[in-house]
Amino acid sequence: MARVALVPAAGVGSRLNLGFPKQYLRLIDGDDRTMLEITVGKLATCGFFDRVYVIVSTDDCMIHMCNFAGNVYLCANGGATRAETVLNGLDAAELEDDDWVFVHDAARPCLRTEEIARLVERVEEDDVDGAILALPVVDTVKWVDENGLIQKTIERKHCWRALTPQAFKVGALKAALTSNLAGVTDEASAMEAVGAKVAVVEGLPTNLKVTHSADIDLAMHFLKEE
Repeated sequence: MARVALVPAAGVGSRLNLGFPKQYLRLIDGDDRTMLEITVGKLATCGFFDRVYVIVSTDDCMIHMCNFAGNVYLCANGGATRAETVLNGLDAAELEDDDWVFVHDAARPCLRTEEIARLVERVEEDDVDGAILALPVVDTVKWVDENGLIQKTIERKHCWRALTPQAFKVGALKAALTSNLAGVTDEASAMEAVGAKVAVVEGLPTNLKVTHSADIDLAMHFLKEE
């Protein structure tokens, strides 16, 4: 039974308005590595994965900029959605149904090995179908209608923010991603929709996703700290 990481990297990151896919942003002065290379490098060298698969779009013209370790494999069959990209990547990787796949965002370059270790330990227990890194919500959470008016306050002790990696058996994740994907925004929500038992493992606040311009400075700071 293998343990592999999969990085969907077929998106364009339009909210940053860089003029190119955000995964090719360089984050550290004097370091030519792209964000994708930093992210994948952490997965490839952490010691927990047999292989790492990077899934890019069919028309990606920038992937040639990247240099990866020998256990990293590129698949140019990304789809129109995250779910489609992950599913295409799983098909291309030709994995066994019982293999564990850890899906990680390309735009989360500040992942730390200790987080991966805790996630691996949790999924190896028999009482869950998978697990994700997550953070407990510390702010008061409001349910707001389409007019921007507060309708109620949500009990935050039950609220967690989903991070990545998210880890599941390959066969189960494939089945979930080929079912009804209405409302599905990550692998865990697809698994939830088919009744899977998914655990949360507390991650670190440094494991941010680079989405807005302010996130770039934070990511730079965290990477320099490392």
